[in-house]
Amino acid sequence: MQREKCCTMRNIIITIVTLSFILMSCSTRQEQYRIGVSQCLDDAWRQMMNDEMHRELLLHPEMTLSHRIAYGSNEMQCAQIDSFIRERVDLLIVSPNEAAAVLPAVTRAYRAGIPVIVADRRVPGDEWTAFIGGDNYRVGQLMADWLLSIQVNVKQPIHVLEVAGLPGSTPATLRHQGMMESLSQFDAVQPQIESVMGSWYKEDAYKVVLEYLRTHKHVEAIVAHNDLMAIGAAEAVRDSKGYGKGSVRIMGVDGIMLGLQAIVDGTIECSATYPSRGDMIIETAAHILSKEPFVRDTVLETMLIDASIANPMLVQYHARMHDLETLHIVQLQSESRWRQIKNGKTIFLVSTFFVGIFFFLALGFLLYSQRTLKKEIKRDILPQLEEVQEAIQLSRRDMAFGERLKQIVDDHLTDPDLNVEFLGGKLALSRTQIFRRVKTITGKGPLDYIRERRLLRADELLRTTDMTVQQVSLELCFSSPGYFTKCYKEYFGHLPSTR
Repeated sequence: MQREKCCTMRNIIITIVTLSFILMSCSTRQEQYRIGVSQCLDDAWRQMMNDEMHRELLLHPEMTLSHRIAYGSNEMQCAQIDSFIRERVDLLIVSPNEAAAVLPAVTRAYRAGIPVIVADRRVPGDEWTAFIGGDNYRVGQLMADWLLSIQVNVKQPIHVLEVAGLPGSTPATLRHQGMMESLSQFDAVQPQIESVMGSWYKEDAYKVVLEYLRTHKHVEAIVAHNDLMAIGAAEAVRDSKGYGKGSVRIMGVDGIMLGLQAIVDGTIECSATYPSRGDMIIETAAHILSKEPFVRDTVLETMLIDASIANPMLVQYHARMHDLETLHIVQLQSESRWRQIKNGKTIFLVSTFFVGIFFFLALGFLLYSQRTLKKEIKRDILPQLEEVQEAIQLSRRDMAFGERLKQIVDDHLTDPDLNVEFLGGKLALSRTQIFRRVKTITGKGPLDYIRERRLLRADELLRTTDMTVQQVSLELCFSSPGYFTKCYKEYFGHLPSTR
């Protein structure tokens, strides 16, 4: 009997010790990489980038981020980069304030053997590891296209105010250059453009635009280098004598949530997207650190957002924000559970060392609790993460589909064969799939969406050309001028003849 008890105790001890080694091996984490992030500003667009980076970081527990903000100071940003070099971070992400001024610090980091991902704004030369950012020159071209759509068939040059960002910054330089060079290629009447500096901030843009409008009474359009400055300019127009809401047509850049809401509200007319893609930045960092292949130079696409697609995109942004909040909660739950597991292991080791064998039984209970916690994480947390990531991927696919749909429809507005079957052929989808996808993205059926795009084009033609109501209705394939007038009045609230 005594022998059986001894054997039983021995087996318990062996089992507990074995399980303790299993626990320690299970809690062993991957190699940790510290990534330094130097942001030039703390605006809404960069906050969106930071959110995207932290969301993607949930899939890479081997990496941690250390954020620092330069608040528009070249000196501060260079000092931050030098500090990261001294700390020997494993990788550096830099969004430069002014390219030329920050270049020496970026070069020092690169020559110190630290991989450098340049985000958003390029720096001269090639002493960097990867670049991910939008096409600022293309943004300027979209500005020019929008201005020319206003200028068309207008004999006198329209008076345009450009609200630029910081002088010397890559986006401000390239956006202005792209706009001016694109305008110079057209023989039509050129818009008259003057520039003020809004420094990327809404408040600064409000002040400089308000001051400008006090002495200039004939401004027809404003192009702002970001959405915040566009909103500030709109508020300045509202508060100016001789101007009123809607009297000046305004375009922004970025396509952030505030910008989309401003388009929906009618505060500004349109915006050019400028993707932040913080998730891609972190994914590229993971490839670099793990010595896997990566794309060195990634230029993100841009497009013009008007009232017809702003609302669906706004819905997508709200869904993304909900996803981010859910992910944050999941992250906190996961970290809390892991801390419980880690603390349980620490308690066991200390107790075993100081107290002795009797606390092995307590460890057995802890092991059981830890196993239960791990099962809960596997059962509850991981499925949530998978669902959220799947939702995010669906959101991205929906946005891309919406952009493709709009492009196809706008390219064939004068085609009488533009219908559900036509869209199905172009998008390689069945009739049922077309109805479901278009309804999900736009909130409308395919035919209603086509009619809406034709009405928006009709309104543009009536405003900017000498075409009659009958000519416009025939051009855009309405069955009769009477039916066109009926549809137009239902959509805009007034007759087309009043334009």
